[in-house]
Amino acid sequence: MSSSMGANLAAMREIDAGTAADYLREHGHVPEGAKVHVRELSGGVSNIVLRADIKGQPPFVIKQCRERLRVAMEWLAPLDRIWTETATLNVLGEILPEGTVPRVLFEDRPNYLFAMTCAPDEAVTWKSMLMEGRIDPEIAGRLGEMLGTIHTEGAHHPALRSTLADTSLFDSLRIDPYYRPVAQRHPDLAPRIASLIESMAAPPGGRTLVLGDFSPKNLLVHDAGLILLDFECAHAGDPAFDLGFFLTHLLMKEVRAIASGASARYLGLTRDFWDTYLKRRALETAAAAELIRQANLHTSACSLARVDGKSPVEYLDEPGQAMARSFARRALHEAPSSWGDFIHLFVDETQGATEWRR
Repeated sequence: MSSSMGANLAAMREIDAGTAADYLREHGHVPEGAKVHVRELSGGVSNIVLRADIKGQPPFVIKQCRERLRVAMEWLAPLDRIWTETATLNVLGEILPEGTVPRVLFEDRPNYLFAMTCAPDEAVTWKSMLMEGRIDPEIAGRLGEMLGTIHTEGAHHPALRSTLADTSLFDSLRIDPYYRPVAQRHPDLAPRIASLIESMAAPPGGRTLVLGDFSPKNLLVHDAGLILLDFECAHAGDPAFDLGFFLTHLLMKEVRAIASGASARYLGLTRDFWDTYLKRRALETAAAAELIRQANLHTSACSLARVDGKSPVEYLDEPGQAMARSFARRALHEAPSSWGDFIHLFVDETQGATEWRR
């Protein structure tokens, strides 16, 4: 731990479900005499996330950074990443429809926390729906349009030249725990991984707003729409990473279904997503082809990282891990240029002669 990080930790007041009410009262965020109920929300590995219910007010969420991420391997990250998140929330609030992202209510810089509006009570993560086998092509299509809008409109936002220009957090939270361990564990793929990392410094289509964590666990589905969460990896970068990171999650769920003998229907969602994403981006043919080629490489590398990196998916058993590893290694070696070729490789490696069904 650096001396500066140690000093920050020493000065920071950590809160939890048992102490947050006192914190809120002391900082004037609760009316005098009002009842406060605080509970911890699940799902995060890098922060503590609390819901505060105050009588007579809408509930809100408090998010506070933690230095050590809650994964099996040691994984430390700078506390300042929480301000990347609030900056990104503000940018996305400008370019996405109202209600698509939470609104920041207040920040506490000395204690590395902020508060934001709360999702509706009926909201569930898209990950939970996928894990239950609830396949909705409309959601995948809406997410393609959402990410397409972020990558299109985000490229012009001034924050990319200031607050979000720094890529060091992305390196420490994604490249270091995902790609570098894979290169070490699979030395025959190290040159390919190194080239992929290097390519992100100067993406062919230029930099844009890249979230770095566009994932089903960070997407809430509710009656009125979708809500996007978690932006501490956001930066001015290569959109192909967002695409690969997102598509990996759908492929890993397909692997889980195949390995368990369940009905596998997640591949069709990737096509629904790509259709609306590319329509929203409206790229020239050559630019779209290059983006897809790079996205395929990132999907391959992220897939391998989700079994051999610092943050493996929790739902694959050993046969599933072996299947994902085999597919990802082959995809990195062969580097399919189109998404159709990529899926054919995936099907050939994981399902053999099984027909790809929507």
